[in-house]
Amino acid sequence: MKLRLLILLTTALCGLCTAAAQPAPEKTTPREGIFTFGPGTTISADRELAPLAEYAAEYLGCGVRNGMAGEGSVVLTLDAPDGEPSEAYTLDIAPDHIQIGSSTCGGVFNGLQQLFRLLPPEVYARRGIAPGTGIACVRIEDKPRFGYRGMMLDVARTWIGMDEVKRYIDLFSYHNINKLHLHLSDDEGWRIEILSHPELTEIGGFRGGDSPVRPVYGKWSEKYGGYFKQSKMRELIRYAALRNIEIIPEIDLPGHSRNIASVHPEIRCNYPPDTVSTNGYDYRSAWCVAREENYALLGDILGELCELFPSEYIHVGGDEVDMTQWKRCPDCQALMRQRGMADPHQLEDLFMQRMAAILGANGKRPAVWNEAVATGDLAHDSRVYGWQSVKACLDATAKGYETVVMPGEYFYFDMRQTPHEDGHDWAAVFDAKKVFGFDFTDKGFSPEQMRNVVGLQAAFFSEAYVSHEPEKPDYLDYMCFPRICALARIAWRGNGEGWDAYYKGLVEKHYDRMAAMGIRFRLFPPKVSYKDGAFIYRISENNRLLAANDLKYRYVKMRGEIKEKELMELETIFRDEQHTAIRDTVRNQVERYEEAVRRQAERLEQATVKERKAKKLLDDAEILRQQN
Repeated sequence: MKLRLLILLTTALCGLCTAAAQPAPEKTTPREGIFTFGPGTTISADRELAPLAEYAAEYLGCGVRNGMAGEGSVVLTLDAPDGEPSEAYTLDIAPDHIQIGSSTCGGVFNGLQQLFRLLPPEVYARRGIAPGTGIACVRIEDKPRFGYRGMMLDVARTWIGMDEVKRYIDLFSYHNINKLHLHLSDDEGWRIEILSHPELTEIGGFRGGDSPVRPVYGKWSEKYGGYFKQSKMRELIRYAALRNIEIIPEIDLPGHSRNIASVHPEIRCNYPPDTVSTNGYDYRSAWCVAREENYALLGDILGELCELFPSEYIHVGGDEVDMTQWKRCPDCQALMRQRGMADPHQLEDLFMQRMAAILGANGKRPAVWNEAVATGDLAHDSRVYGWQSVKACLDATAKGYETVVMPGEYFYFDMRQTPHEDGHDWAAVFDAKKVFGFDFTDKGFSPEQMRNVVGLQAAFFSEAYVSHEPEKPDYLDYMCFPRICALARIAWRGNGEGWDAYYKGLVEKHYDRMAAMGIRFRLFPPKVSYKDGAFIYRISENNRLLAANDLKYRYVKMRGEIKEKELMELETIFRDEQHTAIRDTVRNQVERYEEAVRRQAERLEQATVKERKAKKLLDDAEILRQQN
């Protein structure tokens, strides 16, 4: 038993030393002593924090005794505002208690996540902390770099249901992500119930089969899809709020609207479409700006969203509008002449101004993609999401717009991570290292522009997800983790420690946490070396990828003096069928090494032949000398 307690204590102490991997606390002051979890450990909280006490109890396995903080308690307190950012917190660990304090529930939640990171990874299994687990005494004072640390999930193109979204809310919250941007409509689906227009989801929530919305990206022969009822969305909003995550809804307008136009064809522009080349399907995707009846429908839709979502901002899109449709529309052209417009971008300005007016009448503000502020005419109380490029983010911040920075070449996690892996590549091919390396100064943001940066966000657009068994989380996990870890780290603290130090903490500590969280995360492709007649495939100094003759690999982690034959397999996070691309990468590396070894052998053989020839010439010369 003493040995077991020593192991648990050592684990907690090591965790304290390297907990900076995800995310790094601002100030840590070690103290003498150890807090030990035991059967008598309880959780106590101020009245407003009672839901968080219940949340923490699920992970720590402790009883809740609100208002009765005794020795051995974990105490959650709501402190008076002191001028610190709303998510700032303090975590005090003393021999006889643990106290987490903040001026907001969100700050206390952040403190709980820091406490979890100091504990053994098994805390994420929600089976309680083993009695005897010790944690070193320390005081941590912490606050985030940015108040906006977001992730966008596209549930429109490929349906992602209630339970799956809840799971990702949990995973995001473990990494201090505090905004979930839900992409609820696009050409392929409409995913939120509108009570005044039930046809939007009853028809537009499904495609294929007898739906007027055609199937794309797989599942060609079946009708499939889904949507959120408003009652379920309210439940999801509450679930996220407890975990310090605000849900920001998006209805993509005025483009990306083929789905709703398939349900309400009258919203399109006034000209006959060319459907000969599309087998009778009308691919037009933009709302007609000149049709006044459209704004009544949009008023109904946005009015219900404003009532449903507590978020201050409602995202109304503004990206990738096919303006050729407006150029062909006699009504839109007449409107341009009436208003003295020379550029169809001015029609988008007018449309977005109408959306902003509807939102303003309902007490909300518009959030838009960066194209919507190309002219700078949209009201400056709008929030801009800069996705197209770093240049687009620089432009929006220079114009004075609050901007969420998320250029696709760094933060679109549907992009491939190497050229051999699945995903898109139009923005870039990148892994977590590039995400971690994003630096505002290097990208040219001035101090004045930085004042307009509200935070960072990543995105996963789900065009290709439907072809990767979306019923399972494997592909989405694989594409997002550990890239989300790197995003969370730089949004919370920055990247001043450098990649090598961060990567060491990621591999040696956070891999174990992600495994305990149940994440099917991606491993970095191994490095291949050749020594003593054998190829060695390594992920890091303490992690290696072993190879069988048929090039099927498994991730294993070495601990202490464990011998090779006793290496632990973690097959749940390294599945052969999921990691074909990594195996291909290794195979290519192996082939390169084998070719190098073959060439070296040839050079040695050639040198040997030359040496033999030279020796023979010397011998012949010696024989001739002796004969003479």
